[in-house]
Amino acid sequence: MWWKRLSEKGFDQAVAHYIGKHPNFSFKKLLGYGAYGRAYLIEDCSSKLFVLKCLRPKHRHHKKTIQKFKQEIHILQQVSLPYVPTIHSTGTIQESPFFIMDYVNGQTFEQLIFEDGAKFTVVQSLAITKQLLEQIIELHNHGIVHRDLRIPNILLVHQQLHIIDFGLATTYQKHIDLSAIENPKRAENHISDLYFVGHFLLFLLYSDYKPSKRKEQAWQQELKLPIEVKDFLERLLWIQDPFNSALEAWQSVPSFTH
Repeated sequence: MWWKRLSEKGFDQAVAHYIGKHPNFSFKKLLGYGAYGRAYLIEDCSSKLFVLKCLRPKHRHHKKTIQKFKQEIHILQQVSLPYVPTIHSTGTIQESPFFIMDYVNGQTFEQLIFEDGAKFTVVQSLAITKQLLEQIIELHNHGIVHRDLRIPNILLVHQQLHIIDFGLATTYQKHIDLSAIENPKRAENHISDLYFVGHFLLFLLYSDYKPSKRKEQAWQQELKLPIEVKDFLERLLWIQDPFNSALEAWQSVPSFTH
């Protein structure tokens, strides 16, 4: 609706005004927005860049959404890892909570694949996946499940991966009956993150895929992967028996010399 767009534009101006009143920061631009939050690029007096993430104004009176937003803040505050943005301050703007965190200056895998046309071989894809799994193991050891490890939320910075957007993250639940999980994406244990890793790996592998037939087929037929890679993917995607942990998945990443 036109009035909702206008309201959000007015909120962007309110954020710019709020930052303008603080001499330590200057407002740069709107970076983007999702279902629940809007993100802005700001700069401090030493030219260091930060991100201000704020709950969208239409949600500022929704108790459940506010609670989820505050949970993201809590999770980021309790994690101190080099590949996860650090929170520096929190507050409210027009009754909408916000936090200021580090700006990660890199490219998402969505940008790399679909804008830059980057292509990843099987060996490269597995190496990237193994690095991602190393980071997931650390997150799980901190008692956190990300639950949204999609290509827009994983960045590459000088050959190092960074994970952003913890809006759907939750506390890791150790004792979950796998047979009771209806949607692996929403699981509150390793199943969710590994399921997303499986799809992330598929995006990497498809980046170097050249279709030979007009009719679309299942990825198992189209990609023609080594059996070890196919089995590894199917365990991530819950087609075969799933891994018992991110550590087991990391230990099971197939290795090739060429």
